[in-house]
Amino acid sequence: MRTKIQLRFADVDMARHVHNGAYLHFFELARMALLGTFIGKDHDWRTEGLILARNEVDYRKPIHLSDHVEVDCWCSAIGTKSFTLDYAVDRMKDGKRERCADGKSVMVCMNYVAGKTISCCLKLGKPLWKNTTATS
Repeated sequence: MRTKIQLRFADVDMARHVHNGAYLHFFELARMALLGTFIGKDHDWRTEGLILARNEVDYRKPIHLSDHVEVDCWCSAIGTKSFTLDYAVDRMKDGKRERCADGKSVMVCMNYVAGKTISCCLKLGKPLWKNTTATS
């Protein structure tokens, strides 16, 4: 799933490039776009939802306010109660994609009413497996 990112002035730090913390926001936008393709708008996130257990970011090249940025998001692993999403943050330059960062998130399936982790492979497994490769 590819998501276009609208850079904001607030994303830029004193060094005039996108602040490292903004990349986690980019991941969230891409993650929600991916999940929105198979989790309905009427889903009750207060009952069954996801906990972000881990984020990783590998920064490769700086992004600047005038750059056109897109984030690819796909599932790279599914466990019984968690899954891993991978991200590729690219900017378009001279008609070509340049990798600016890579990342991962581990998401844990949670029943908030019971206060326990739950199996997610039955509900999310098939749709996630359909999204196991990066957009080319």
